[in-house]
Amino acid sequence: MTLKNDAATLPFGKILSRLMKERQLTIQAIANLAGVNKSVVHGWMTGTTPHDLHAIGKLSRALGIGFRELLLGEPEAPLTLSSFDIQFDKEDIFEGLCEVKIRRIIPRSQE
Repeated sequence: MTLKNDAATLPFGKILSRLMKERQLTIQAIANLAGVNKSVVHGWMTGTTPHDLHAIGKLSRALGIGFRELLLGEPEAPLTLSSFDIQFDKEDIFEGLCEVKIRRIIPRSQE
């Protein structure tokens, strides 16, 4: 998967540099978190378009920041109950106190 934005319009390098400064992280620390070489991180910081989106995902999880926010500077909208209801069928099955774990979500078919 490649990104359509070119490096000149992708704010990733600036976002990454800001996070590194705020959190006092080195290039080596970021490389370790993302599972890439230091030269790759240096390239990201100087404007190279990241091609390894798996590494960016790994880095975003390690930093506790959303993928889109790290890569594009666009905060991800939280999933609200109303937006969840719109996308998926829901059905009352029982009443009472319970704990629900969702392991897989299958979107409702578009008719």
